[in-house]
Amino acid sequence: MILSREACQALADRVRRMARGPGTTRVAISSVWLGDVRWGRNRTMMAGDARDVIVRIMRRHRAAAGRAETSRLDDAGLEAAVRWAEEAMRAKSTVHLWDLPPGTRTFAKPTIWSGATIGLTSAARGDLVRSLIQPAEAAGLFSAGYLAVGAFTEAFFDPDGQQGYCARTTAQCSISVRDPSGRGSGWAGGSAHDWAALDPVALARRAQEKCRASREPVAVEPGRYTVVLEPQAVGDLMDLVTNYLGRPPAERGDGPFADRQRPGFSKLGLKVADERVSFGHDPEDPELGVCPFNAAGEPYRAVRWVERGVLTALTYDRAYAVEEFNENIPLPNSRALRMQGGETTIEEMIRTTRRGLLVTRFSGLRVTDHNALLASGVTRDGLWLIENGKISKAVKNFGFSESPLFVLNSLEQLGPPVPVFRLDQAEEQFGQHDRPAFRAHVPMIVPPLKARDFNFNRLVDAV
Repeated sequence: MILSREACQALADRVRRMARGPGTTRVAISSVWLGDVRWGRNRTMMAGDARDVIVRIMRRHRAAAGRAETSRLDDAGLEAAVRWAEEAMRAKSTVHLWDLPPGTRTFAKPTIWSGATIGLTSAARGDLVRSLIQPAEAAGLFSAGYLAVGAFTEAFFDPDGQQGYCARTTAQCSISVRDPSGRGSGWAGGSAHDWAALDPVALARRAQEKCRASREPVAVEPGRYTVVLEPQAVGDLMDLVTNYLGRPPAERGDGPFADRQRPGFSKLGLKVADERVSFGHDPEDPELGVCPFNAAGEPYRAVRWVERGVLTALTYDRAYAVEEFNENIPLPNSRALRMQGGETTIEEMIRTTRRGLLVTRFSGLRVTDHNALLASGVTRDGLWLIENGKISKAVKNFGFSESPLFVLNSLEQLGPPVPVFRLDQAEEQFGQHDRPAFRAHVPMIVPPLKARDFNFNRLVDAV
């Protein structure tokens, strides 16, 4: 299904033997297998298995470098890619600092492989999907969804002899259930490395329950509401935060963590959220495993971005590390995240709310002002009005304009953290936007929360 460490080594050796003339050769190899099923309106629409391999080659000599990549593994295909890289090198492409091998590296050893995931055959996936559709169909509802399992490998071989290899699995399940009249919608989803950690039957049941509970929504006026955000809604917002954790941009005055009172400085050491807010990533966390290095062979390290509301770290590249700290090891951002929580259940949050909204999840999020991290989007698949400590009715969806940082500064209560559904294009690892097989989940663990004055600014007709 995927390339072993030995197969990657043999492939890298073949590439190096094809090199001509002076210079060094760096080889990075990615392979993937993905088996998925998609369905809609209670019928399977697409099912299949996909495999892909990408070999990336960099030839370097003195101040010149050239790059090429290929998915052909035969001698002719590999040699053509090597010649292309050498032609680019002879064109005097400038070598940047991040093209050079980093310093001595040690890599974490996360638990990111599951035999249960790769053991889910196409026949088993088909049978499972039929069992997920049947309850909705029997209830006169429409089921739609996506179920996928996959395995990925990433390997690199540097000219200085350093190398890395990791293999990981990924499992995802997303289910929507709709009322045929278009008056109700429910959703549930999960993603993990281990297929055994997911319960698709429970997800289907939850999506169906939410669909029933969201029928016949009524319109209420837009405005600022107290919100009880389920973990998925919190994860949707925190996903935006992980994209804006760069230290160099902040020190240039760009982004939400630039200190505009002190030009040239970031907000490191300053309070940016409620003191109950802490989040970061540890590659050794058994629930937050990712490949321990990025495409450049740079290791991910344990980091707390925010500790008790204070910004304690921001990511930086190798050029910044050398210039500012005289070290050749950067602090890359894996985008995996664990956010600390509290002990309050969603039921208790509802019980202590005089008037507010219970939100299942958000959709269509788009940052409209990156300096304030102001984002717009819509609620989806279940929105309910809370009155006097009880859910009183389903309401029509809202569009909103709000900053996740405002939410993190308006907290009232936090619940226990749980893993949420999350997909990522895996751009850093694979660099491929147009290869649908190269999709993996990046783990995120966040709590439900209750916050004040969330800004809903318009009604949305869609369910």
